[in-house]
Amino acid sequence: MDKLPGLAENFKRARVVFLTTFTEKGEEHSRKMTNLNEDPYAKIWFPTHANTRKVKEVKSTPRALITFPAAREGEYYEIEGKAEVETGEEVEKKWFWWYLYWRPEQRNRFWFPSRERHPEWAIINIHPTSARLVTK
Repeated sequence: MDKLPGLAENFKRARVVFLTTFTEKGEEHSRKMTNLNEDPYAKIWFPTHANTRKVKEVKSTPRALITFPAAREGEYYEIEGKAEVETGEEVEKKWFWWYLYWRPEQRNRFWFPSRERHPEWAIINIHPTSARLVTK
C-alpha cells in the first residue's frame, strides 16, 4: 500500500475507529472499535467475540473498511483491507493486553483468565490494501 500524507499520524491518534464489514449481499455494517494499533500499513487487529455478526460477515465476505477522522474538519481517512478471523493462543495474548488497557487495576491478578482457554474470544485482522483521504 502506498504511503498517504497524514495517514500514520492520524491513525495513531485515533483511539476509536469505525470498522465496516459487508454481508454477502453487499450490505454494510459499521461499528465503533477501540484502536490500539499504531501502524496503518501493517496488520491491524481488533479483539471481539467469536459469535458476533462482524465475525460471521468477515468469514463470508473478507472485505473491511476502517475509517477515522483526519486533522481537518470535514475530512476522514478510509483504509480498505482483507479481513480474517484469528483464534487460538495468539488471541489469548492480545486479549490480555487489550483488557489491561481498559482495566489496569487488574494487572496484579496473576491468575487473569489468559491462562485459560476462551473459545468465545477472537481477533479480527485487517491486512490493508489501500487508503484514501475523503473530503465531505
